[in-house]
Amino acid sequence: MLPRVEDGISRDSGLTSLERQHAAGDRLLLRPGPFDAFRATLKPRERYAVDVPPGQKGPSITRGDVVRAYSAFYFLPAIQVPLAKRVFHYRFR
Repeated sequence: MLPRVEDGISRDSGLTSLERQHAAGDRLLLRPGPFDAFRATLKPRERYAVDVPPGQKGPSITRGDVVRAYSAFYFLPAIQVPLAKRVFHYRFR
Protein backbone atom coordinates (compact mmCIF):
# COMPACT_ATOMS: atom_id res chain seq x y z
CA MET A 1 0.00 0.00 0.00
CA LEU A 2 1.24 3.50 -0.71
CA PRO A 3 2.60 5.21 2.42
CA ARG A 4 0.28 8.23 2.10
CA VAL A 5 -2.75 5.95 1.75
CA GLU A 6 -1.69 3.88 4.74
CA ASP A 7 -1.13 7.06 6.78
CA GLY A 8 -4.59 8.32 5.79
CA ILE A 9 -6.20 5.06 6.87
CA SER A 10 -4.32 5.15 10.17
CA ARG A 11 -5.25 8.76 10.84
CA ASP A 12 -8.84 8.78 9.63
CA SER A 13 -10.16 5.30 10.42
CA GLY A 14 -10.76 5.92 14.11
CA LEU A 15 -9.41 2.43 14.84
CA THR A 16 -6.33 1.54 16.86
CA SER A 17 -3.50 -0.33 15.17
CA LEU A 18 -4.66 -3.60 16.73
CA GLU A 19 -8.28 -2.97 15.67
CA ARG A 20 -7.15 -2.29 12.08
CA GLN A 21 -5.03 -5.44 12.12
CA HIS A 22 -8.04 -7.56 13.13
CA ALA A 23 -10.74 -5.72 11.16
CA ALA A 24 -11.02 -8.27 8.32
CA GLY A 25 -11.06 -11.25 10.69
CA ASP A 26 -13.65 -9.54 12.90
CA ARG A 27 -15.81 -8.99 9.85
CA LEU A 28 -15.49 -12.69 8.99
CA LEU A 29 -16.30 -13.64 12.62
CA LEU A 30 -12.93 -15.33 13.15
CA ARG A 31 -11.37 -15.49 16.62
CA PRO A 32 -8.13 -13.45 16.58
CA GLY A 33 -6.34 -15.37 19.36
CA PRO A 34 -5.33 -18.45 17.37
CA PHE A 35 -4.15 -16.32 14.44
CA ASP A 36 -2.07 -14.00 16.65
CA ALA A 37 -0.51 -16.88 18.60
CA PHE A 38 0.53 -18.77 15.45
CA ARG A 39 1.79 -15.68 13.64
CA ALA A 40 4.03 -14.82 16.60
CA THR A 41 5.92 -18.08 15.98
CA LEU A 42 6.36 -17.73 12.20
CA LYS A 43 9.42 -16.43 10.41
CA PRO A 44 9.37 -14.64 7.04
CA ARG A 45 9.18 -17.10 4.11
CA GLU A 46 8.56 -20.01 6.48
CA ARG A 47 6.19 -22.57 5.00
CA TYR A 48 3.07 -23.59 6.91
CA ALA A 49 -0.10 -25.57 6.26
CA VAL A 50 -3.63 -24.96 7.54
CA ASP A 51 -5.69 -27.65 9.27
CA VAL A 52 -9.32 -26.57 9.43
CA PRO A 53 -12.56 -28.51 8.99
CA PRO A 54 -14.78 -27.49 6.05
CA GLY A 55 -17.33 -25.86 8.34
CA GLN A 56 -20.60 -24.39 7.17
CA LYS A 57 -21.11 -23.91 3.43
CA GLY A 58 -21.79 -20.37 2.31
CA PRO A 59 -23.07 -19.19 -1.06
CA SER A 60 -19.90 -20.27 -2.86
CA ILE A 61 -17.26 -21.52 -0.38
CA THR A 62 -17.05 -23.15 3.04
CA ARG A 63 -15.98 -21.48 6.28
CA GLY A 64 -12.81 -23.60 6.11
CA ASP A 65 -11.98 -22.06 2.73
CA VAL A 66 -12.45 -18.62 4.31
CA VAL A 67 -10.00 -19.48 7.12
CA ARG A 68 -7.42 -20.73 4.60
CA ALA A 69 -7.74 -17.58 2.48
CA TYR A 70 -7.57 -15.28 5.51
CA SER A 71 -4.54 -17.18 6.84
CA ALA A 72 -2.68 -16.66 3.57
CA PHE A 73 -3.13 -12.90 4.05
CA TYR A 74 -2.72 -12.68 7.83
CA PHE A 75 0.46 -14.75 8.07
CA LEU A 76 2.38 -12.90 5.33
CA PRO A 77 5.32 -12.92 4.68
CA ALA A 78 5.15 -16.63 5.64
CA ILE A 79 4.00 -18.90 2.82
CA GLN A 80 0.98 -21.20 2.92
CA VAL A 81 1.49 -24.59 1.25
CA PRO A 82 -0.65 -27.75 1.17
CA LEU A 83 1.76 -29.77 3.38
CA ALA A 84 4.33 -28.45 5.83
CA LYS A 85 5.98 -29.25 9.15
CA ARG A 86 4.37 -26.17 10.70
CA VAL A 87 0.58 -26.44 10.83
CA PHE A 88 -1.99 -23.86 11.87
CA HIS A 89 -4.95 -25.61 13.48
CA TYR A 90 -8.28 -23.76 13.60
CA ARG A 91 -11.58 -25.11 14.90
CA PHE A 92 -14.98 -23.47 14.77
CA ARG A 93 -16.86 -22.99 18.04
